[in-house]
Amino acid sequence: MNEDAGRLREAPDEELMLLVARGFVREPATELFRRHNKALFNYLAWLAGGDLREAEDVAQAAWLRLMSRCADYRPTAAFRTFLFQIARNAFLDGRGSAWHARRDELPEQLPAEEHELSPEAELGLRQNLQQVHRVLMTLPHPQREVVVLRFFADMSLDEIAATVGAGFETVRSRLRYAYQHLRRALEATR
Repeated sequence: MNEDAGRLREAPDEELMLLVARGFVREPATELFRRHNKALFNYLAWLAGGDLREAEDVAQAAWLRLMSRCADYRPTAAFRTFLFQIARNAFLDGRGSAWHARRDELPEQLPAEEHELSPEAELGLRQNLQQVHRVLMTLPHPQREVVVLRFFADMSLDEIAATVGAGFETVRSRLRYAYQHLRRALEATR
């Protein structure tokens, strides 16, 4: 690894985004993508109800919007919050568009993993994933969104509040109600 690449890997997100805004795009943007695309995609997949194609389309649109709006970036909030706000807006914009096709079930095939599972372990995992997915999808959208941001994007309550444009106490309340609903629903299925 050359010295410049090493410095980029150690640079904070906000510094990388400021480099992108100044026209140094390729390497800093690649590093930001490496750091955040998986969490962004997971968040969008949950918002899209498991529709991986929609999540992929929205993630791509979010990265494109980010690059086209890089001059607007001000490091007053975490870069990740800025990125997730863009993605959330792209998702909401797409709700009424022609390419939007929502499915309320998991895809028939889960993405291939790097390691193989036994058939029994895979069946158990699929059943648990489907159960959790079904229960999460019964949550009202605002509750599901904060749960996904908290646990699948590992955001703090402050970051979630900034991303969804709600107050800290509202986010905390949504999480509390979501936990209560999830607990009741999962206990009922045992």
